[in-house]
Amino acid sequence: MITKIMGILNVTPDSFSDGGKFLSQNAALKHAEYLIDNGVNIIDIGAESTRPGAILISEEEEWSRLEPVLQKIIDMAHKAKIEVSIDTNKAKIAEKAINIGVDYINDVSGTYDKKMTNVISQSKTKLFLMNNLGIPVDKNNILPKGADPTHELIEWFKKRIAVLSDFGVAKDSIIIDPGIGFGKDVEQSWYIINNIDKLKELNLPICIGHSRKSMFHILNEKHSDNYEIETLTVSIVLAQKEIQYIRVHNAALHLQAFNVLNKFSSLNT
Repeated sequence: MITKIMGILNVTPDSFSDGGKFLSQNAALKHAEYLIDNGVNIIDIGAESTRPGAILISEEEEWSRLEPVLQKIIDMAHKAKIEVSIDTNKAKIAEKAINIGVDYINDVSGTYDKKMTNVISQSKTKLFLMNNLGIPVDKNNILPKGADPTHELIEWFKKRIAVLSDFGVAKDSIIIDPGIGFGKDVEQSWYIINNIDKLKELNLPICIGHSRKSMFHILNEKHSDNYEIETLTVSIVLAQKEIQYIRVHNAALHLQAFNVLNKFSSLNT
């Protein structure tokens, strides 16, 4: 499989799934070590929640959560030949992270901050470019009803990539993320996942962040707090479609499942 697994590490008190769980320095470093030991491809670390209703924090607050752990996690990961992504929409945070060796910038705002665009253009860091209609998420602000969500995404990405190109960001440094659940209702999110191959016309790697999202409630009448099986099932479908990146909370479970699938596909039949 070509799919890389991004293990989520939230050093936040209020993320929708694991808020507060890894906020302390010790807990964050232990979870990073756990992800590394389980063979994750990328650790995606963020210090500001973007869930619906989240309270945005200052640059100073965000860095105060990251500073005690970020360099240590980068050093640990790189020693194990694992990459690190920083989940931020603030240019100064991105710049500080780049200066200490981060490999990717994961900007869920879609890089509307021109300062962020400048930071990325002056580095060799890769960019996860996510479609978004606003941070934090506003459930009333979604893609137009009745329109083809994949068409809307493709047109949006073309415009954003053109802007980034004008600022000197190389196209081959960009990974597109349709932003499942960000500015899309449940039906639109599922349509995008089911038609994800349409985005391949952009000839760029694709990242999907579907982990534990509330849209899974339509697949299971029994409400779950984590939707682990549902998340994994969709991840397998995405891997079979050769989506290059998936961003998940339970990376260990995914790595076990993908290992089984890889062994299964290599068996002589």
